[in-house]
Amino acid sequence: MSRWKRFVVVRYSMDHDPPHVHVFQDGKRILKFDIEAWAVMEGEMMPKARKAVEALRREGAFVEKSKV
Repeated sequence: MSRWKRFVVVRYSMDHDPPHVHVFQDGKRILKFDIEAWAVMEGEMMPKARKAVEALRREGAFVEKSKV
């Protein structure tokens, strides 16, 4: 019997700077990730979590500031 790991990526609209997301696995927060600097703020970036965040970025889910 295999166990599926589910990741949920949440970005709270009224959260503090820098722009970041919270990644949950099976209901527990495992990662806080800065989407502007593309860096881990808290926790550990696991390969499957990285794939989930990168897929959202490719889909345009994160609106990033232009670097002017």
